Amino acid sequence: MNRKYDIVERYLSTRMGTVLAVPMGPTIVGESPRRLVREASYGYVRVLWWLWLKDGRSLVSVPPGAGGPVQEIVRTVGGPQSLFEADLAEGLKAAVNPVLEAAGVSRVNRVISDVYFVCSRADLRPHEAGRCVRLTDESIPPAPGLKLPTHCFPDGVVFGIVVNRVAASVAYSHRTGVMEDQLADLGVETAEGHRRKGYAKTALAAVVDHFTARGGEALYVCSPDNEASVATARSVGFVPYGRGLILVAPAPSL
Repeated sequence: MNRKYDIVERYLSTRMGTVLAVPMGPTIVGESPRRLVREASYGYVRVLWWLWLKDGRSLVSVPPGAGGPVQEIVRTVGGPQSLFEADLAEGLKAAVNPVLEAAGVSRVNRVISDVYFVCSRADLRPHEAGRCVRLTDESIPPAPGLKLPTHCFPDGVVFGIVVNRVAASVAYSHRTGVMEDQLADLGVETAEGHRRKGYAKTALAAVVDHFTARGGEALYVCSPDNEASVATARSVGFVPYGRGLILVAPAPSL
């Protein structure tokens, strides 16, 4: 069990609405009202959230009323290698959509498959490519093709690599409204003309350093097919933590 990442576990437990500190064994399904509401800074609802952790624990968070139908499906899934299969997602959609409609939430319109990585102070490997500075506003404009995470200004944590007076790459901690002072839930973007220069690694390491220097931890989530993103995370010291499957519905307010 990944006990040295207690902050990550508390963070994910809060967002999922179910406790991750459970014994290894069959997949556990828990119902949570969180699956029917939009989270801070997100334009959609995570109506089903399945995490299969590296140590063997497997948990699914579903809306109230969907536990039974989902349990029937997950008991047939033998291991994390099946989590990204299209047939599994289709079956889970059929299980949760009636519950969503009854609750006044739109049906599932997207499936997100991710791999999860975590990092502590002991894991961190700093990088030093370019001039890395903390950004708190839009006074340094982005390079063409790069979008600044303005939702993180002025109080969030954003670091950028400045090249010729523009931000060529940025890394930041998402504003989730949960444990924002302890856990860096990371995002990173680099303008196309500035890639493969180590800028993303440097900016990402700076955000991780900011949090871990204060006793915090970091979480990095990306598509398993995004080899460049996976390589960036590993180069900074992130270690594999698990796999995730999320069923998404449009936010009621949109």
